[in-house]
Amino acid sequence: MRIASRLARAAPYALLLALAAGFYVLAGRIEYVAPNDRIGPDFWPRAILAILALVCAYELVKSLFLARSGSVGGVLQTLMERAPGVAADSASAPGPSLARLAGGIGVTLAYVFLVDKLGFFLATAAYLFGFIVVGGYRRWGFALITAVGGSLAMVLVFMKIVYVSLPLGVGPFQRVSLALLALLGVR
Repeated sequence: MRIASRLARAAPYALLLALAAGFYVLAGRIEYVAPNDRIGPDFWPRAILAILALVCAYELVKSLFLARSGSVGGVLQTLMERAPGVAADSASAPGPSLARLAGGIGVTLAYVFLVDKLGFFLATAAYLFGFIVVGGYRRWGFALITAVGGSLAMVLVFMKIVYVSLPLGVGPFQRVSLALLALLGVR
């Protein structure tokens, strides 16, 4: 691979690495003293920026020194190619669909408008399920389990680790949210 093409592939990662470093310094200026048993709001921006910097550094090294061809496949692509019953070429894969795009936008807009009324857990579970179905996955039972599990995981992460207050919903939806939070031990 030519040096110019390697530099072109590495440039976005170099820019993001520089931006991450600059924002990391800025995030270090957040002044907050957290209680002993909790992390403060100054932790998460710096943690995310550090992870971004690590990913960019990895991609820089890969782009400059390890890339041997113009196309570098990812782990998921490799797994899909090796999966039984999956064609190695993309000719059998469905192409872009305007209907799926419109469905995805519609599901996302519905989520934005309904999350305050349904509460985070129920709205997110419905959103994940809708997005999976719009994406073309037809095993609806598995999609439902994935949506509910994903929503539960997000509630746990946001409320028990990141300490973010989430919408509880109104009326009966609020009661469902409060019962779920009590079940999960979130105060």
